[in-house]
Amino acid sequence: MASFEEADGSLVQLCPRSRLAETIDNLASHHDITSLVGFEIEITFCRGSSPHAEAAVKPLDSNHAWSTMTDEQLADSMPSMAMICEALADAGIYIQQFHSEAGQGQYEFVLPPSPPVEAIDTLYQARQIIQHMASHQGLRATCHPSPFPPVGTACHANISLSSGSAPAHEEKQMSFFAGVLSHLPALCAFTLPEEVSYIRVADDHWTSGTWVAWGTQNREVPIRRVAGTDGTTERWEVRCLDGMPNMYVAMFAVFAAGLQGLNDGTEMKLKDCQSNPSQLSEVDKTDLGIGTKLPTSLLQSLDSLEADAALIDVLGAEVVGHYIGMKKAEQVMLNEMDDKTRRVWLMARY
Repeated sequence: MASFEEADGSLVQLCPRSRLAETIDNLASHHDITSLVGFEIEITFCRGSSPHAEAAVKPLDSNHAWSTMTDEQLADSMPSMAMICEALADAGIYIQQFHSEAGQGQYEFVLPPSPPVEAIDTLYQARQIIQHMASHQGLRATCHPSPFPPVGTACHANISLSSGSAPAHEEKQMSFFAGVLSHLPALCAFTLPEEVSYIRVADDHWTSGTWVAWGTQNREVPIRRVAGTDGTTERWEVRCLDGMPNMYVAMFAVFAAGLQGLNDGTEMKLKDCQSNPSQLSEVDKTDLGIGTKLPTSLLQSLDSLEADAALIDVLGAEVVGHYIGMKKAEQVMLNEMDDKTRRVWLMARY
């Protein structure tokens, strides 16, 4: 993995890996905060290694549920999963666990936490190994957000903030994520970067829900707080994130928004939502400060990004302008395809 530099050695403003590293440095120098990120890679395995073949869009196994190991899985899937785990270990990537997910042919590989740039480097290395090993077994591994509806595929990011050897003060953590949440509709343009990504923006699916909210141990909100046994924050899970983004871009945007929240001393006005927001009354949502919906299409998220002057100022107008232009041009190309062609095209590339 590499970053771009100008001829004089200065930072290239359009290099997301460099901008993320710069943001992490500023987080440490200005607020004495270091961070670790751990990704959960969700992958759907399909029969047929040719990404354009009809067989490539059929799941590896169907007698399958979350955390199960049926006879079919044991016979058809487990040998390939074991080879993948061994190949990851041979490359120095020691996963914390792997297990079957809810979708047909879907498995999750949990990566260990690392500093943000290193974590993303490892994410891409791990995905390449998984896809290459799958191909050697005559399979196609895809991060497509919805290869076999209704179950979606994500790539959740678990973020911990520390100061010295201890977790960062709760007030600092709240300011950081208040910054993230205040810009979340615009950030979705980076974290959910394809139209198909928004199939997962749904209530009652343990994805991220449809409301801008956070909650302790709550999987129906886009930002889940995970508490330790003493009740203090252990980590935060960004759930409105799938496997389609340039993850350097997505994490740069998330950390830049969080850093700005710290710089501004942003108050966390949203309260800890420990219920499904879609099941709450309007009075209860108002009491929790919940009133903003997540975008339900890429166009909506791009519109939110274009309207978020404060986030544009943090990320840089040139970065945002190039990104929006690229995404709109990409959508024109994809919209020329029929649904089946577009699905196979995306599964072949992600």
